[in-house]
Amino acid sequence: MIRDAASLPRLRDRARRLLVVLPHPDDESYGCAGTLARVGADPRAATAVFTLTRGEASSIGPERGLAPEAVAALRSRRMEEVARILGLDALLLGDLPDGGLDRVPLDALGGAIAAVIDALRPQVVIGHDPRGVNAHLDHVAGHWATRHALLAFPGVRFAMLAYTPDVVEHVKPRLLFPTPDEEIDAEVRLAPAEIDAKEACLRVHEAIATLKPEHADGRTVLRPAVERYDFLGETRTPPAADLFDGLA
Repeated sequence: MIRDAASLPRLRDRARRLLVVLPHPDDESYGCAGTLARVGADPRAATAVFTLTRGEASSIGPERGLAPEAVAALRSRRMEEVARILGLDALLLGDLPDGGLDRVPLDALGGAIAAVIDALRPQVVIGHDPRGVNAHLDHVAGHWATRHALLAFPGVRFAMLAYTPDVVEHVKPRLLFPTPDEEIDAEVRLAPAEIDAKEACLRVHEAIATLKPEHADGRTVLRPAVERYDFLGETRTPPAADLFDGLA
């Protein structure tokens, strides 16, 4: 597995190249793990995840009495396991400040993202939407930095994670800003194995607890069977079933 941007060009010969750029370890599992599992199963495709931070500001720290560096090490190990489950071709773990991306100059944050995009030359980049889903400042900063980076790469599709009102209500009630149904440009309907992979990733991150249990014991969870996206600057009606739909 590739772990540095300098080695990404070796993946450019793959017919489909997907890059996920998100602030924290676990953002990918909530948003697009099923999509990554699908694309990653295609031998003609390349999948890469770039986490901007190591997640050291997680609530895990105060809950378990762990120092930030210990939290970062734990979350990095979890990302390694997620990469294995999803069959990622590349995993890049950034070291920008968790909880402080909004204070990183846009040129610096966007430049770090642009370097990865330039190395891989993906046709599709997945990231957060302008509202950061739940207004988390790291999510919002990551969105605008990714847009800033993409200015140098016309033609690359920016697929923003979209949680529709029904998902917010039934799966992640903490979210503040659902994406209206009419703004959905892609719906990736997951196969059972892809749903299993997504749940496995959430369990690695211990994030499954935020999904609403169907029963009081919490052992049975509502498992999302579709992942949705809003394409920046594009309108697709009906929504595409494939993030690469219509791309050369």
